[in-house]
Amino acid sequence: MQFFLILALVIILALVFFALQNSTVITLTFLVWEYTGSLAFIIALTFAAGILTGILLTVPSWWRKTRAYRASRRRLKELEQELSRAGQEGPRSSPEKGGEG
Repeated sequence: MQFFLILALVIILALVFFALQNSTVITLTFLVWEYTGSLAFIIALTFAAGILTGILLTVPSWWRKTRAYRASRRRLKELEQELSRAGQEGPRSSPEKGGEG
């Protein structure tokens, strides 16, 4: 727990120093849209957009895997109940392998 807290503080400090050292005002132009802001803010915004895109691309796969996992758990529960019922019915008579002995 302490390791992650220290790691988070180091990352936050690095981001603060990055923002302070890259506070240059730049103009970003895309088609007819124009934005003027600090370099650090534009980089942070681009980074956040990349993370959001990655998450949105991962969600369908995660959703499919979650549904498959739930179906597997449901099937496992059904099979365990079936096995439990079969055990309560008593042993079934089945011919032994290898003959009489």
